[in-house]
Amino acid sequence: MNNTAASPMSTATSSSGRSTGKSVSFATELQSMMFSLGDARRPLHETAVLVEDVVHTQLINLLQQAAEISQLRGARVISAEDLLFLMRKDKKKLRRLLKYMFIRDYKSKIIKGIDEDDLLEDKLTGSSNANKRQKFAQDFLNSVDQTGELLAMFEDDEIDEVKQERMERAERQTRIMDSAQYAEFCESRQLSFSKKASKFRDWLDCSSMEIKPNVVAMEILAYLAYETVAQLVDLALLVRQDMVTKAGDPFSHAISATFIQYHNSAESTAACGVEAHSDAIQPCHIREAVRRYGRKIGPLSPFTSAYRRNGTAFLAC
Repeated sequence: MNNTAASPMSTATSSSGRSTGKSVSFATELQSMMFSLGDARRPLHETAVLVEDVVHTQLINLLQQAAEISQLRGARVISAEDLLFLMRKDKKKLRRLLKYMFIRDYKSKIIKGIDEDDLLEDKLTGSSNANKRQKFAQDFLNSVDQTGELLAMFEDDEIDEVKQERMERAERQTRIMDSAQYAEFCESRQLSFSKKASKFRDWLDCSSMEIKPNVVAMEILAYLAYETVAQLVDLALLVRQDMVTKAGDPFSHAISATFIQYHNSAESTAACGVEAHSDAIQPCHIREAVRRYGRKIGPLSPFTSAYRRNGTAFLAC
């Protein structure tokens, strides 16, 4: 692979490089997604725009590398195996993706009217008809797994601590909601990039790509886009908590030079400063989260990707 891909981390504060002719934006949907993931009921538009830039840039870089792998194996399209190959070294996130693929298969069969008992029986027997996506993933990982660690994930029922924390946060978030707020929250939780497949393809400008992703690859990309948003919210909430002044802590006022730079920039204090009278995630929280993630700093280091490609730390894989 070449090393010419622009780093998503270095472009978190600028445009993600989308074509100026494109007006496709997920900013409004992202505000709802961020609310369902732990942000305030009315997330800041400027924060959502910044999150959109980070997610878009990361996916474009991921697509570029997947296209390179696809080209090396002589394929005409980007398929799921190219993305699985890129994710193979981060077992926790790969396990999460495999679970998502099984759920997609499960949902497909339910929609088609397959009886649940038949579906579970097919899962146990490894029927490719019942579990098309999971069977494909299993076959591919079997072809590249020399130690058995990757295949073992299909039998691993380990609790996903990150997912568990998100569910607990959502439970705490809903305790103080009235019926109208809870209805809005539930509606926000249903949003995803995969439910707007055509818009998502336009957002990534897939039509201009020489090697285009197939349907299953687009499903995975939509999943990774949502996971990137979720992780950005996770990390931004940690940053915000870390920036709160703690009584008796002489170092609680020590904040990063990067944060000071963004806080003193041309952006308004109301949109970015810690003094803003809002419990919404600020743009500076996102920037600081991205900076720490890329450098394995402080409490964010456990979330940092176990590997890097072209000097880039990918949030979703």
